[in-house]
Amino acid sequence: KLQSVADHAQEVSMMVGQIAATAQEQTASVQQVAVGLDQISAVVQNNSATAEESAAASEELSGQAAMLKNLVAGFKLKN
Repeated sequence: KLQSVADHAQEVSMMVGQIAATAQEQTASVQQVAVGLDQISAVVQNNSATAEESAAASEELSGQAAMLKNLVAGFKLKN
């Protein structure tokens, strides 16, 4: 009976070791996911800033186009 208990204890010890190894692998995977999410967040923030800058530039160009249209309207072509 004592041998059986020792054998079961060894099996349990091996299982606990396997669980620990699997937990370490999962921790590494979760860390990789966290790094990926941080990178995605940085890209999204960069894209947002770029979109805001593009919108501002578009508004500026629209205003300048309207001003140019008004200036050109002052010219008349001779036939």
